[in-house]
Amino acid sequence: MRQLRQEKIHTPVLILSAKASVDDRVKGLQAGGDDYLTKPFAFSELLARVQALIRRATHTTEPTKLSAGDLTMDLLTREVTRNGQKIELQAREFALLELLLRHPGRVVTKTMILEHLWDYSFDPQTNVVDVLVHRLRAKVDKDFAAKLIQTIRGVGYVLKTA
Repeated sequence: MRQLRQEKIHTPVLILSAKASVDDRVKGLQAGGDDYLTKPFAFSELLARVQALIRRATHTTEPTKLSAGDLTMDLLTREVTRNGQKIELQAREFALLELLLRHPGRVVTKTMILEHLWDYSFDPQTNVVDVLVHRLRAKVDKDFAAKLIQTIRGVGYVLKTA
């Protein structure tokens, strides 16, 4: 990393290490690392840190509004509407919907949901994700003909707009 930086190469570097002391982290960052993540880590945190490095490297900003079809989410005001109708969501429901909106048309696995919303491992046999998806569907899909949140049996969930 030191050599890359001396050669004016500014490729973002994320250090993944089992060394977790403050001195180790400081040495890694001073050597030219842009971020430092210690093992064990949640996949969702790794993904978020990589996205942050990419944003900084490309000077792009995160959107403040997400949408799929007639469903919109304002990340600043934390307001969710569908077809102009306001939907009140609890914190975890909001976080789940945000995760689905950030991956439209792609399957989001139960493991991804568990790591993203609870940030630690649950018993894979738990039904906590199913219960949360049920509550979210009751608010987002119940009064509408088009159902946006679809189950992919044995895999996870997908947000579809068509």
